[in-house]
Amino acid sequence: MSAQIVLVRSLSALMLGLLPLVALAAGPAAETHLDFTVLKNGDPIGHHQIDLIRNGENEAVSIKTNILVRVAYVPVYRFEHIGSEIWQNGRLVSLRSQTNDDGDKHSLVVGATADHVEVDGDGVHSQADPGIVTASLWNPDLVKRMVLLNTLTGKQMAVSVADLGEDLIRSRGSETRAHHYKVAGELQREVWYDQSGTLVQVRFKAKDDSDILYVLG
Repeated sequence: MSAQIVLVRSLSALMLGLLPLVALAAGPAAETHLDFTVLKNGDPIGHHQIDLIRNGENEAVSIKTNILVRVAYVPVYRFEHIGSEIWQNGRLVSLRSQTNDDGDKHSLVVGATADHVEVDGDGVHSQADPGIVTASLWNPDLVKRMVLLNTLTGKQMAVSVADLGEDLIRSRGSETRAHHYKVAGELQREVWYDQSGTLVQVRFKAKDDSDILYVLG
């Protein structure tokens, strides 16, 4: 392992430890919990959860996904993902994730330096622009980007985004007006954000061409 990657991991660990102290010093933080039920062709198969803690220009994000697909009560596909992100002044400072994609394991460590972002995904080292946005979808700034960072592997994905206007969707048990965008290219997702910029719905096609929908409860 290179000394540079060791340094980035050390800085990331330090930031993770310091963020609660920064939040306490700055005052009370705003916390948001998003719990999406994941539907496959209308049937529930798991949950996707996002926890955000915002304090001034600091943001800490935790993401957890658990999906299990069964056919005739027999498990045929499992997806498990856990990740954490730290942002300051709209810039990614640190990202760590572990993923089990039906037996394919992924590990990702990302840390910011003065002028770029160091990425170590599955042992492959690369660098990204300091303004890069992750593909974890919670951040509405992704609709302004042409490149997104894959939060499983660290790959940089070229995308285009179409603005599809406002929709009336079902969210948290009631109808909500949300802005609808379609992301195409190396990541294909439809995303909806409410007026506060909070992610409230996700839709995409799975590898088997089934319809996947994230519904906010």
